[in-house]
Amino acid sequence: MRSISIAVAFIFAAGALPALAFDFSDARRVVSVSQPRISPDGTQVVYVRGRQDFEKDRTDRQLILVDVRTRGSRQLTWDRKGVSDPAWSPDGKFIAFSALDSDEKDPQEQIFVLPMNGGEAHQITHAKRGVISFEWSPDGKRFAYTAQDDVPKKPDDKKNLDAFQVHDNDYLHREATPPAHLWVIDTDGRNARRLTQGSWSVADFEPDDGGSVSWSPDSRRIATDRLPTPFVGDSLGSYAILVDASTGRIDRLTPGESMQNSPAFAPRGNRIAYQRNTRGDYTQGVDVYVTDGSGRRVADLRAALDRNVNSMAWNNSGDAIWVATPDRTQLALWYWPLGGKAVRADIGALNAQTVGNTAKDGTFVFVASSNDRPSELYALRGPNGKPVQLTNENGFVARTGIARAVAVEWHSTKGNFAEDGVLTYPLHYAGGKAPLVLLIHGGPQGTSTTAWSSQRQIFASHGYFVFSPNYRGSTNLGDAYEHAITNDAGDGPGKDAMAGLAQVERQFPVDANRIGVSGWSYGGYMTSWLIGTYPAVWKAAVSGASLDDWLDDYDIAFYYDTDVPFFHGKPWNPRNTAEWREQSPITYAPHAKAPTLLMGDIGDNNVPITNSFKMYHALKDNGTEVQFVAYPVAGHFPSDPVRAEDVSKRWLAWLDKYLKQEGHE
Repeated sequence: MRSISIAVAFIFAAGALPALAFDFSDARRVVSVSQPRISPDGTQVVYVRGRQDFEKDRTDRQLILVDVRTRGSRQLTWDRKGVSDPAWSPDGKFIAFSALDSDEKDPQEQIFVLPMNGGEAHQITHAKRGVISFEWSPDGKRFAYTAQDDVPKKPDDKKNLDAFQVHDNDYLHREATPPAHLWVIDTDGRNARRLTQGSWSVADFEPDDGGSVSWSPDSRRIATDRLPTPFVGDSLGSYAILVDASTGRIDRLTPGESMQNSPAFAPRGNRIAYQRNTRGDYTQGVDVYVTDGSGRRVADLRAALDRNVNSMAWNNSGDAIWVATPDRTQLALWYWPLGGKAVRADIGALNAQTVGNTAKDGTFVFVASSNDRPSELYALRGPNGKPVQLTNENGFVARTGIARAVAVEWHSTKGNFAEDGVLTYPLHYAGGKAPLVLLIHGGPQGTSTTAWSSQRQIFASHGYFVFSPNYRGSTNLGDAYEHAITNDAGDGPGKDAMAGLAQVERQFPVDANRIGVSGWSYGGYMTSWLIGTYPAVWKAAVSGASLDDWLDDYDIAFYYDTDVPFFHGKPWNPRNTAEWREQSPITYAPHAKAPTLLMGDIGDNNVPITNSFKMYHALKDNGTEVQFVAYPVAGHFPSDPVRAEDVSKRWLAWLDKYLKQEGHE
């Protein structure tokens, strides 16, 4: 299936908890820190702070400026909605950002510019369907941006003639989806000019992806993505293009390659980095390739580092790249001199979640967290430096009870893999047997690490061991491990998780009579698979947004063709249909015995909720206790704080009901 990176703020309601326990009121206070950008002179960093507002049921995001030397900070925007993507002007006198305009009927994301010497931000663009992404030109004169084409307005006598052709889009589409294209505009908001056009697109939609823009150092060319259509289901045919900023001429970056995305010019010289699955195999990890201006390849990250790339950023001189990758149970930070060996930065117990950029003096900024601290902003002077914490947004967590987490390692029982996962102890653990919950990551191209998790901490505060196994398909152990899920979507990962559980039971005093399993997305898939194939183990299960039937996924989800690389071919070819059925948890649902809670969004076009409807009836018809809760919203997980908290309440209450039985407290 398509690899979706989903950032979810899980918040867990707790009942009566021990003193100094991290509880749901604390989870509400956790602040998100994202999108750091250091000023050209290295003295200040702007980032996006996100705070949850439960009264208005939304997350408010504003720009914060922090001084690198003093660590003093001040807020730059107030009461703006949709704030994101801060960018310094090349001279450091302005900050551009994206935010919703003031159109009360149909607000759209536009570019705004804020002068650093005082004054209000002013709106630059007026794109009818909003700006997807943008970048300031190195000469400071223009913005390049991507925007979706407008839909022509129909005459009143044809307003009900709204049928549209179905392509490789999902079943929730209600209208034709226009493509997105590349534009340029002067920094004073004048002379907006379209550079590309056609039925192809620089981005796909529902969910939005792609649309990256990067200027050449001489401000003459723009690198961006080219997708065959605006539909995610066709995205395997994407490649990088270079567009002349004056004439609109388009050149393909590297002829013959597909699955390219996010091309980025180095700040100096003619080198361009782009991301692509290793050797163009969608079931292998994300690699970084570097070419010169002619498309000739000059460097390949996988030759230096066999790890999946989460994010990357050039250094200021254009001869090295910072890379954040999962590495076993940590999110590591690497410095990769082109053509040389990648050097792992010593960031201690931190997990590098997002890379920022580099100032002229070499100072690099990134966002990181740890098991005992949510996200903060850090600065680093070169790969041999020590990280300096610049913010204290989540310092309050130090005054709560934080459960300890450790790495667990084992060998697979299917294939020769050294596998791992994270075990979190019950809070205030003093010995003796305790119940355990498997908390399985999604993806499958994801990773369980020691990064901050409110979810694990609240589970631990309820007296559980929390085991988060990595399984084949995970992104933390190299290409071979990630690729091993091909043609083995359920059985192999299931055996990996069970081997990990067996290792945990050997090392820790787990109450084998009180073990539950849970997860969201592919974690839900794994939950549904495990309760049907290992029915005697589980006393409770929570399966969220679970892919229970691969055929539903292929036929009506948004990713369509991106499921196919995980099998021997398309499902409606009779040679392959049985394989798709065999790898579907719904096939084994009649064997399940554990009381199961199913949850999902009605408007989920990632894993359509039809999967959960099928599982609900399969479990119910075979006498398994089951409850099915649906949320009347779009998306793969509720995006608003109120519904997200409700998911958490139900999740935890279900586990407590069946794992904290009388006589086992």
